Parts: sequence; C-alpha cells; structure tokens
Amino acid sequence: MDREITGGVEVEAPIGKVYDYWRNLENLPSFMKDIEEVRSTGPDTTHWVVKGPLGYRVEFDAKTTRDEPNSAIGWTALEEDDGDSGLVRFLEVAPNRTRVEVRLGRVGGDGRRSGPKPGPEAIMERDLRNFKDIIEGKASPRRAEVRDRPASTNLGAMRLLDGWEAEDSGYDEAALSELKEALDRDRPGQRKLFER
Repeated sequence: MDREITGGVEVEAPIGKVYDYWRNLENLPSFMKDIEEVRSTGPDTTHWVVKGPLGYRVEFDAKTTRDEPNSAIGWTALEEDDGDSGLVRFLEVAPNRTRVEVRLGRVGGDGRRSGPKPGPEAIMERDLRNFKDIIEGKASPRRAEVRDRPASTNLGAMRLLDGWEAEDSGYDEAALSELKEALDRDRPGQRKLFER
C-alpha cells in the first residue's frame, strides 16, 4: 500500500542556506527520526538506511531526480518496486524567511502504524521542528538527534559522540552531557562509560 506523507514549516533563514542544507542529503539523519543514514555513492546517487515499524530496516539506492537551486530537490528509489521517494520545495517568504514543503512517499515501509508510536504525520511534524531548530541555530544537529532518539540507540549516540569529539571547534557542552547520560542509562549493572 503506497502512502504519501506531507508537511511544511517556515524557518527564519535565507532560502539559499535552507536549500544548501537539504541539498546535502547526508544531512537528513541529523533531523529526520527514521532515517539512519544517507550516503553519497555518486554525483546524483545515494544509499539510504531507513527504520520502519517493528524494528524493520530497509536499505535502498536512490537517484536525485530534481535539483533546482533555491527551488526544489527530489529523489526516488532506483528499484521500481521500492517506491521510496521525496520532493522538497523551497519558497522565499521574505529575505530571511523560507517556507519548506516536504512530500515523502512510503519512507520506512508502508507507513502503517504499529503500537503506540506516533504516526507518520506526527513524525514528519517532529522532524520539521528539529530542522527548524537546527537551521535557526537553536540546536545543533547532534542535540536535535539526541532529543528525539531513544536512549537505547547506543550506536547512533556513539556516532554522535565520535563526531563531537572529532570537531575542532563549536563544542556543544549540553549535547555532550546528554550523550553521556544516554549511553550510561543503557548500561544497567555494568560499569558506566563515563565517570562523573
């Protein structure tokens, strides 16, 4: 069953900055909850790892099908039967204000809910709030990811911690503290990773 999910948000940032952030599809996991990884594999191709219901993970390769500077970015899965696709449009509302409109097709399986988790529309809304916080400078990509990912995502937290430690500047002390707590919380009865 195909399912389309749409959402939109206005951000206090110039259209060029907003477009550039989205154009690098590898940035998507920094604010989109169910996308674990997007990795460039060629000039207009990427490899995606996406979480779905009940722990289901899907990996697929996608091709950028539309790239209009400061206007739109689109992609679709290379496998015809996969159906995963996306289109993001950028509209300048004012010189320092941009509207982002997103349409995703069947990301992370068939879009059906399982259990008490939020539905796809609520996830999209949360992801766009994360993006707004990042692009407006209210949160770093690492902090937004820690806030919305469960503490049990140790691999993701470790990857974030490694990135934080590897940077030359711009350390976010609050994000480091959250990472340490999330990692230690998942180790009951074991030695804490970080001594306080």
